[in-house]
Amino acid sequence: MTTQTLSHVTLETLKNYRTAATQAVVAYRLGGHRLVGAVNGALADSVYPRTAKVAPRVTVRMNEVRGNVSDVALKGIDQVAERAEKAIELSSSAAAAQWTKAAAFVSGIDNEIVANGLQTAARLMMPGAKVALAVSSKVAEGADALVVAARPARKAAAPAKRRAAPVARKAKTALKTATRRATKRR
Repeated sequence: MTTQTLSHVTLETLKNYRTAATQAVVAYRLGGHRLVGAVNGALADSVYPRTAKVAPRVTVRMNEVRGNVSDVALKGIDQVAERAEKAIELSSSAAAAQWTKAAAFVSGIDNEIVANGLQTAARLMMPGAKVALAVSSKVAEGADALVVAARPARKAAAPAKRRAAPVARKAKTALKTATRRATKRR
């Protein structure tokens, strides 16, 4: 069994929190896309078929606007996620680099009294660092589970994509029918 140093335990803890933060961003992105898809599916399944019978032109326009709003929302979700991932990468890399730099500085101290004091401090901090490592491992595992839960089921996603086109067709058909009826009345 190898002896763990405070520096190694700290760097592993940083790595676990970086993983957890990155996975949380992935879950945010997946959840956001899933929410937009659910709203679009609900509109396509429940609202548009009803409104197409009463106001087909309005339904077609609502469907266009919904598509535009969905695109903007998805782009916003993706941009937030990308920027968060960059921030996580930069901050965790900077923290790891600074910690490594500090550890190298401490290991280069020649004064025996100061070096012994720092080693004693490291030994006293080691149990707390190991607890922090265990907690960070559990947080990273939880973030992994969050991503798995946020992923949409493949079978459920395919029908939602196919439903959008029939709604548009139904709305156009209803529009044509309403136009014919209106011209017959004249």
